[in-house]
Amino acid sequence: MPSTMIHLLTAYQLEPEATGLFWAGSFAPDYTNDREKKDTIHLRLIPNRFDALAKMYDPGANDFERGWFLHLFTDACWDEAQLPAYIEWFTTANFGGNWFSHYREEIGAVSYGLYHSRPWAKGVWELIRDADLTAVKTTLPVTPEENGWYRDRVARKHAESDPAQTPRFYTEEMVTVFAEETAKWYRKWAAEF
Repeated sequence: MPSTMIHLLTAYQLEPEATGLFWAGSFAPDYTNDREKKDTIHLRLIPNRFDALAKMYDPGANDFERGWFLHLFTDACWDEAQLPAYIEWFTTANFGGNWFSHYREEIGAVSYGLYHSRPWAKGVWELIRDADLTAVKTTLPVTPEENGWYRDRVARKHAESDPAQTPRFYTEEMVTVFAEETAKWYRKWAAEF
């Protein structure tokens, strides 16, 4: 479960000239705070997420759905490698407390850092803000109103974030390599369909 800007960074590696709907779809699955619903949406309750993704893949999907699908693929990759590395680091460093709340702060700091450091980020956010979410025709479990509320909330949080906030574990280089490798793997994986 990477942060919004890690999702956008992965999407950028895949399709730098994408539409606002693709960009919005690439972080939309995180719109709910209901953990059970979020786990269901992200296929976390399924033993093999990549098999489930293969069954869901639709090469004819609209831009929003393609972004949504890339989000799920990116999360599956992150949860297999990056999340366990963080948990191990947190446990070994013996910070105490719940790793999850610290993790949320960590990926928030990464996201805000990417937002302020990537020259393309603000332009992408303009496309996201201008995207007509009511035009999305989909069977995905999200309404245009939920999409709009979440998009506006996340855009505001990034715009108001402190660029000096720094993560303790994830570096910009680490997440860039992750995004590049995930985009390459996604291209190869999707080409099989």
